[in-house]
Amino acid sequence: MKNRICILKQLLVPLVIGVVTLTVAGCAGRSVDQAADPSMKVEITMTDQEYTVHGYTNNGALTALVVRNKGSITHGITSPLFKEGILKKEGDGVEISGQNGDGFRAYHLEPGQTMTLYFRMGSRTDPRTGRIRERTPVPFWCDIHAHLKGEFVILSTGGINDDYRNR
Repeated sequence: MKNRICILKQLLVPLVIGVVTLTVAGCAGRSVDQAADPSMKVEITMTDQEYTVHGYTNNGALTALVVRNKGSITHGITSPLFKEGILKKEGDGVEISGQNGDGFRAYHLEPGQTMTLYFRMGSRTDPRTGRIRERTPVPFWCDIHAHLKGEFVILSTGGINDDYRNR
């Protein structure tokens, strides 16, 4: 009986170490495109009258931009951000591009649909001062309905020390 318990203990330790190693290796190998847990989230809700925005993001943070159409008709969303690069799209939105597959980029959502766009944006400098911006507004609008416009903000998380270094 003592031999069986001893053998079990000897086998259990390597087994636990193996499971932990495989778990850590599996998590560490994810690419940005596969990241399921962004550190920041911005939510945009479209109705037939307006956009509402909740959230903000930080420079360099993987961000989920969740877009919902709660209106009664198809709505679109476009932004200069889309030209810089969306890392991944999930959900119902249909990507719209120029006639030759280039140029203008937007996403259209039917009533009741939701999509999530993942992006990461680096810091921006203010052209007047040459310093890193504390706030970078990101405008967006409906490419179908001109009266629907909005923006969200990307915040710089650099401290006072960064500001003094840039002088």
